[in-house]
Amino acid sequence: MKKPLKMKGASVLLVCAIVLAACNETTYIGSPTTEATAAATTAATTGATASTAASGKAVTTDIIQNVKYAADNAYTDWASANPTKIALTGASATIEGKGAEAKDGKIAITAAGTYVLSGKLTDGQITVNVKDKGVVRIVLNGAEISNSASSAIYVEEAGKVIISLQEGTENLVSDGTKYVYPDATTDEPNSAIFSKDDLTINGSGKLVVKGNYNNGITSKDKLKITGGILDVHAVDDGVMGRDLVAVQGGTLTIDAGGHGIKTSNDTAGEEGYISLAGGTFTIKSGEDALHSSGGLDLSGGDVHINAGDDGIHAEVSLAIAGGTIDITQSNEGIEAPAVLISGGTTNVVSTDDGVNISSGNAESAEGGGGAGASKAEAAPAGRSGGAPGASGANSTNMLTITGGFLSVDSKGDGLDSNGSITMSGGTVIVNGPTENNNGALDYDGTFVMTGGFLVAAGSSGMVQATSDKSTQAGVLMTYTKTQQAGALVHLEDSAGNAIITFAPAKNYQSVFVSSPNLKQDVSYTLSTGGTSTGTAAKGLYDGGTYQGGTKVVDFKTSTMITWLNETGVTTARSGMMGGPGGQGGGGMPPQGGGQRPQRTAQ
Repeated sequence: MKKPLKMKGASVLLVCAIVLAACNETTYIGSPTTEATAAATTAATTGATASTAASGKAVTTDIIQNVKYAADNAYTDWASANPTKIALTGASATIEGKGAEAKDGKIAITAAGTYVLSGKLTDGQITVNVKDKGVVRIVLNGAEISNSASSAIYVEEAGKVIISLQEGTENLVSDGTKYVYPDATTDEPNSAIFSKDDLTINGSGKLVVKGNYNNGITSKDKLKITGGILDVHAVDDGVMGRDLVAVQGGTLTIDAGGHGIKTSNDTAGEEGYISLAGGTFTIKSGEDALHSSGGLDLSGGDVHINAGDDGIHAEVSLAIAGGTIDITQSNEGIEAPAVLISGGTTNVVSTDDGVNISSGNAESAEGGGGAGASKAEAAPAGRSGGAPGASGANSTNMLTITGGFLSVDSKGDGLDSNGSITMSGGTVIVNGPTENNNGALDYDGTFVMTGGFLVAAGSSGMVQATSDKSTQAGVLMTYTKTQQAGALVHLEDSAGNAIITFAPAKNYQSVFVSSPNLKQDVSYTLSTGGTSTGTAAKGLYDGGTYQGGTKVVDFKTSTMITWLNETGVTTARSGMMGGPGGQGGGGMPPQGGGQRPQRTAQ
């Protein structure tokens, strides 16, 4: 099902020169795509620009941020830095050194330097106000800081603030449920830890953050985390950076009523960015677990998500290049106008679409039905999708898969693109919907497959295969009756070489397979049931011996995409060959006839 994204702003051009001029620690580099590495390098060095969707946002996976970490982002020993020692004593503090003052429960830091905090401050506040924009390092060395009416740590002004967590210590920061502001126009600070400037968290100690009013940790600029054990509880967002949230290491446990990790800057050309390059994440959120107002990339780390809304959401583009992602609960698992998967292991469970590629609203359709128009209303009767402009397809929306492992278990569409899909490598397993108003594969433009392995099982009412423009063969099997979950699907050639042995996780009535080992003009046998001695991963068996199955059909792949039922090779029906270059998609009514169900964009 389609869920509109809220898109703002004008065209965005992510150009190297512009970004380099604007930020001294962040550059943009080309990311791997389906083209050769040399092409990506050329795109980076020439300052490749983003394509722009009709909604106004740039849609690209050609350019991603390369977050650079300065030397002071890493933890170093503070003893040799001649630190100022602050011993918290309940309502006040004892200070040894320069640059800080204790008054009326507030500890004011007014000069650059290193400050080591220990003890307990009850209903007080640590403030940082360094007019010369120097770097302030706050070492939490067994400190507990609470405030009943505002932030516990408030950075008003500084060049950068670094919070270091001393090894072997546990620290606690919490705010109140209601804030007291000086006037009705003031709404900041609003988090247990709040910084108006760059903020870095490092070290190996533990920090518990309780955001009882709104957010847990907020930076109005860039937030970087390179280490530490963070346990964040927040009424709204857990961890937020306006321009950037970048994590290189550490262990983060986040329980948030709103977003888990979020960026908020949606100014055209300056959108926020999330980069996860390492660390361990356990995120439970009421809305999106990861939500970027711009781009988002995951190149490392171990991410576990339980989300009330989207698992991972980016307003512009999203790239997965490494690490392990396990989304155990979500509405839509992964959502962005452009998604590139080039590596890593990603598992998605969703109550709606597993991967949703959308630039947002029906108004972005070229010639579509306008805001609120359903996909079924815009497309010719009996078709799921069609030529861009007839079905609401947006040519800039793209799902690109070049590598990695992706497993989807969805109640809605498995892979859903309000645009197109390309796949040249990797392994994708889709356990799609059981209801006929969704499909394991759903795209409006084309799905060009040139490499990799894809198996998609689900209902048959909205079934689609890859496009005829593909250079890798595919077979779509539709059964007359629903097959039971766990019943093996086995495909082998006439010489007995196995192409696939797969156990769908849910009841299914259609299965699509595309593999480098599947060839055109070759004879095959499709069987069901039986057992395998191979090793299974997400239902897909590797190696071993298949036996005891029942032959369903013998057939020959005379075309690139073979449509199959229990009587043999059939043809795509209901306008399946529509769209530029032959689409291979469309919809097939369940065997036995009947009209395809109408579907409304949501």
